[in-house]
Amino acid sequence: MGRGLPVFAVRFGQDPYGFIGRFQAFTGVGETADALAIELFDSYRKNKQTQRRMAEVLMNLFEDSGSFVAAKARIGYLEELESWDVAFVPRLETMVESKSQISGSWGVPEWVQKLAKKWAGV
Repeated sequence: MGRGLPVFAVRFGQDPYGFIGRFQAFTGVGETADALAIELFDSYRKNKQTQRRMAEVLMNLFEDSGSFVAAKARIGYLEELESWDVAFVPRLETMVESKSQISGSWGVPEWVQKLAKKWAGV
């Protein structure tokens, strides 16, 4: 707290109290761990403080895709990014050339080209 790091609260039956009570908490009651994790993940992707770091994390995940299905799912996350580093475009192009799980995943190489074109002027 107070170090410029994001903090979140999860409501499990009671609202958070004290100074954090001013902020909305994530609802944990009735949620599966997977659903709560996805909600937190999406929040970190969209938060102004964390979106640049999450963009790098998602690029690394895409690069490490171990299957065609993983590559297709992860390129979808890259398409939704709101923050982009100019170094990502050549990285994506290299991945298509060198990673068989990316180059062989149906539609993914075309998706990469579309992303590269979208972000080329950044």
